Amino acid sequence: MKFHTVATEALKQYDIQMKSIHRLAEETNLFYLIKTDDSSYALKIYSDEASDINDSLTEHYFLGLILSKTEIQTPRVIPNKQGETVTKVPFNNKRGYKRVALYDYLPGESFAGEETETYFQEIGRVVAKMHLATKGTQFPEFVNPTRWDKVFYLEEEKVVYHDSKYAKFLTPEMIQILDELIPHIDIVLNNLYDTRDPRLIHADLTPWNIKQNEFGYIIYDFEEALMGYPVMDIANFMYYYRTRDDIDFFKAKTNFMSGYRSVNSIPIIDDRLFELVMIAKRIRLFNYVLTIQKNPTEYIKLSFPRIKEYFISYK
Repeated sequence: MKFHTVATEALKQYDIQMKSIHRLAEETNLFYLIKTDDSSYALKIYSDEASDINDSLTEHYFLGLILSKTEIQTPRVIPNKQGETVTKVPFNNKRGYKRVALYDYLPGESFAGEETETYFQEIGRVVAKMHLATKGTQFPEFVNPTRWDKVFYLEEEKVVYHDSKYAKFLTPEMIQILDELIPHIDIVLNNLYDTRDPRLIHADLTPWNIKQNEFGYIIYDFEEALMGYPVMDIANFMYYYRTRDDIDFFKAKTNFMSGYRSVNSIPIIDDRLFELVMIAKRIRLFNYVLTIQKNPTEYIKLSFPRIKEYFISYK
């Protein structure tokens, strides 16, 4: 069954009269733009490898919290005729079905590449409001969020940097550094959950997942939401500005935190923990790039020096 057919079959389970359907984007998941006579929707066909139904239910619960507790714009998930937010369409895969979800379509303009000091302050305020919305939340039984308690926290993540087929790209020093650094980071992340109360966080805040329209900022892509800490979201967002030549990273971080603290007095950012979270993300991406690029040499040249730099400071 082709994905277009999956989309049209899924739409039969919703109370909408489709006028047109167009492929919108293909990233980790596949998106279609659905138009009716008076509305537009985004239909998402989930990747089997990137998430499971528990992740989808956590995502949808998070969206509901934000829409009910804040004025932040984010796509509203549309229940199907059975009142469920996840629609299953029979499919010839391991699970026997494809997961589909339908959302209000919220178009926006990206700021990536055009960030200003005011932008970082405003995004800090938005993220602080998002974090306040999940503070002290008691979850229903169907929501069982993942925890970022180690570098490779997803069950389906395969750690590949030891595989022989990547040996031509990696030096023994690189492997030795990763072998020593990853257990250290794992211990620090795991210990966080013994000493602090976690909350639901976005966990995939990137410059591309935040856009703006005439009503303000929009936050997208909550699929990786998990139980964690504000510092994880903040470090995840700022990670993308760490090596930008056109951005003063430390000024951008200061402006972000200024906006954040104008709304939410926490967190007190431990700079060592902040850097550790960014390195944990870099290691995950490093491992992931090995699996998706035929020749990751250039990426390794750009990225691994950052890992080594942190390793030396940690030592």
